[in-house]
Amino acid sequence: MRKAILFLLIFLVIFLSNFALAKALLLYKNSEQGYGYNILLRYIAPELKNLSITYDVVDVESEEFKDIDLNKYELIVSCYYSPTMSEAKGYLKKLYEFILSGGKIFIINNIGAMIDASGSNHPGLAEINSIYNLLGISYSFGWKKVKPAEIIVDPYYITGSLSYKQNRDVEPYTTVSPYTKPIVTVKTSDDNLYEMAFVSPLGAVVSYSYLFDDEGKIAVDIAKILVSILYGNSDSFRILVVGKENPILAKALDYTLLRYDWKESIPSVLSVYDVIILLDGSLPITDTRLSNYIFSGGTVVIVSRGSRQSNIPALKLADTIFPVPPNFEIDWQKVTSYNEALPGSEALIFSTDNVALSWKMKMGLGQVIYYPSDLLTKALRGLFIQVFLSQLPFSIQPIINSYTVFLDDFPLPAYNRKIDIITREFGDITDNDFYYNIWWPTMKRISKELGLKYTTIFVSNYNASVTWPFSFQEYVNTPQQRLALKELLNSNIEIGLHGYNHIPLTKQRWNEEDLKNVLKTFKMFLKNTLGEEYIPYTYVAPDNIIDEFGVQKLLEMFPTIKLIGTSYKSNDPLSEFLIFKESTVVVPRTTSGYYPTNKLVSDSILALMTLGTFQYFLHPDDLFSTDRNPEKKTWAEMSKSLTEFFETIKKYYPYLRNHFSSESADIIYDFFTQKPMIRKYNDRTIVELSMGYHLPRYYYLRSKKPFLLVGGKVVYFSNGVSVIEQTEKRMEIIFLK
Repeated sequence: MRKAILFLLIFLVIFLSNFALAKALLLYKNSEQGYGYNILLRYIAPELKNLSITYDVVDVESEEFKDIDLNKYELIVSCYYSPTMSEAKGYLKKLYEFILSGGKIFIINNIGAMIDASGSNHPGLAEINSIYNLLGISYSFGWKKVKPAEIIVDPYYITGSLSYKQNRDVEPYTTVSPYTKPIVTVKTSDDNLYEMAFVSPLGAVVSYSYLFDDEGKIAVDIAKILVSILYGNSDSFRILVVGKENPILAKALDYTLLRYDWKESIPSVLSVYDVIILLDGSLPITDTRLSNYIFSGGTVVIVSRGSRQSNIPALKLADTIFPVPPNFEIDWQKVTSYNEALPGSEALIFSTDNVALSWKMKMGLGQVIYYPSDLLTKALRGLFIQVFLSQLPFSIQPIINSYTVFLDDFPLPAYNRKIDIITREFGDITDNDFYYNIWWPTMKRISKELGLKYTTIFVSNYNASVTWPFSFQEYVNTPQQRLALKELLNSNIEIGLHGYNHIPLTKQRWNEEDLKNVLKTFKMFLKNTLGEEYIPYTYVAPDNIIDEFGVQKLLEMFPTIKLIGTSYKSNDPLSEFLIFKESTVVVPRTTSGYYPTNKLVSDSILALMTLGTFQYFLHPDDLFSTDRNPEKKTWAEMSKSLTEFFETIKKYYPYLRNHFSSESADIIYDFFTQKPMIRKYNDRTIVELSMGYHLPRYYYLRSKKPFLLVGGKVVYFSNGVSVIEQTEKRMEIIFLK
């Protein structure tokens, strides 16, 4: 107890921090006798100081501005009264290039460069809108003064009670982006609407007439506008990562489709984030901003190695993390560094001998989660994601919700060999007999009993030829391969391709001309063997190896290929989910083999945690492969454990959809190319899909509050996780009181 109290006391100690952000540039016109200068220093500068943002104040009409490098700045705030400027077009182009380079701009009153001081070469709407359009608005000439009939405001950005009754300037601005929010809209007596203040991801515009009310009081919340411009607002689910580059974590966050920012140091504004991840962070937390964020209800995840070490045989999860079968374990067998759990903390991941490896501690209204960096691996990406998502008051994660069963190397050539492990179990039979009279009937039975779809991956021969002559003599070794292909063509089983032979398509292994010829030869063979009607949609890389050269040549010859199968357990660039040529997805398969059942289940669940999918494959010859059947199990034992695996998945994840690989390819493609827009409000969260969307879409959802769904339904619930099926373009999650 004394240790916990001491920790809390240290935690509450406030330290000054000196993390600096990029500068802001405040622009005014000296010819306007202090108009813009005074507004900038009185209303903008103090808020920038509060945000720990340094700034320069520069006269836009001075020689100093002509030589200034705008790329030194993150933000430009301008305040002008007159629309006239020397070399107005050049100024507008500078602003345009500044925004293109990643800068943001806050325009107070007008853009200040609509008329060239020379009396000629004035900017037109094209030049003016080159800036405004990037901010999500469109402008046209038409200034006038009106008496407002009604003022419509966004209360988030407006301070106090408003008095907007006097005559006001209006101009025809119009929002053209769904991400640009009007702050002030004027309705006139003739029912015309004029939007006169905006905020967007790239900047803001506020007309002077609406910056102040009738009593001269500041009407808009400058601080909130600056925070929205620089950090975004809190209406989207957002994650902040602080630390050095980490490809494993970056890819894990990419797969969630959730918005995240990555900073090398802690920014000033943290309130817009749902969770903050500190890479190589330390305990206790002493940064003022982080402590305020946590005690106000925020969640901080500290990822570090820790001061203790233990040999951890396997990992177990707290019930709150993710739905798993009873006695679920993740085989680990590694010496692992971790920080000892503090008294009063709650274990999230622990070893089979009850060593708490990841844990959380309540702090004020928020919490700190500790996660050992030794567990931040490619295989455990999904585990890390679920650890922090499961502990938040609300989280929503898009998922694929599709899995495929690949029968690699089938139909395959046989050699009429008598192999000891086969003959010991089945008597005097050959490999051909085993493949087609034992293995294949068993797989069909499992498919029928469990309702599984298979995608078979046809290999024509196993020769090692990478130069001419290219033949298919192995295909005629036995008649069963041809008969099996004929059976598949007349069944509801999909046939994919493994290639001419089992040599991976890589630049190292193939001469470009020979590869072109062998793929053309294979294409002609398929036409003669499977007929004109056969269309290949799937290609699985032999040995799960392929490079960009091989992908390019494959798609040139087989442009209908939708899915290229590799292995998630590799570390090459094509062992991740990727999209090639706007149509083909690379799908690294996560689960393979027949046993042990708990390993198959574990690999699959870790993949479900990551993306809501697993991709399973096996081979007909796994029985007598020394590396794939190291325990020399019988076919009866292997088929039994395989059945147990599928039964476990069906029982505990009944919402999962099983697809042919071509169907799954379409779903995965849509998942990565049609990202949902997720917006949070006090009483609801809205999930909306862009044009060209495909339904249904699926999500893991966790909420401490009860909720009602409009445009979707709950298809599964366990351990605090709801699986949501979105059935309409717009889905609302309405929180009940």
